[in-house]
Amino acid sequence: MRKINLLLLGVDSQSAKILLNRQAQRFGVVLEEKDSLLCARENDEPRAGSNDSGLKGFCAEVLALFGSKALFGESLPQIALNLLKAKNLKLTTAESCTGGLLAYQFTKLSGASEVFDGGVISYANAIKQKWLKVDSQSLETFGAVSESVVGQMTKGALELSGADIALATSGIAGPLGGSAQKPVGLVFISVQGKNKGAKIERHCFKGTRTSIQKQACESAIIMLIREILES
Repeated sequence: MRKINLLLLGVDSQSAKILLNRQAQRFGVVLEEKDSLLCARENDEPRAGSNDSGLKGFCAEVLALFGSKALFGESLPQIALNLLKAKNLKLTTAESCTGGLLAYQFTKLSGASEVFDGGVISYANAIKQKWLKVDSQSLETFGAVSESVVGQMTKGALELSGADIALATSGIAGPLGGSAQKPVGLVFISVQGKNKGAKIERHCFKGTRTSIQKQACESAIIMLIREILES
């Protein structure tokens, strides 16, 4: 084992790197930020005084310190996929601003069919209403980019698919479409388990359209991982 990616739930990759720097030095491990994850790899030239157990020793110490909040895997979607498989859970998605990118994070992985049957790209309000049963009054009062609507999207996706967990995104990826009240980068994300209420987060991402969509997917998958661990 020469390298591994690490997610510390509740800690961003930059903070995790600072937090684990001392342990990394002890075990001769180099830490690098990789999107929402921290990449830990064995140093080709270990520092004097570093522990020769290397990466395995580092991982064991991280687990001892953080327990179930420390998760290892090739990528963020792979970590989520492994957890879904371990708990025998089915996932569905309802996407607006991410336009299918969230579903692709899973379908690009081998074994996705075991946990992902399908999702909905509900770009237009008419599709949100027809397929996901989003209330027309909510769309008129709050708009498609709102906590109310994204929560109804996960509820509708669960009812439509029969899945165990649903993820939904609704936002403004830009570069057009923003306003003073709802700027470009505003994204609401919902995760909801079967027979449970929706958990919703409001994010204001920065960057290009592609970057905002990517950040929305990463945040959604982290929310999914939390939901799986709590189920």
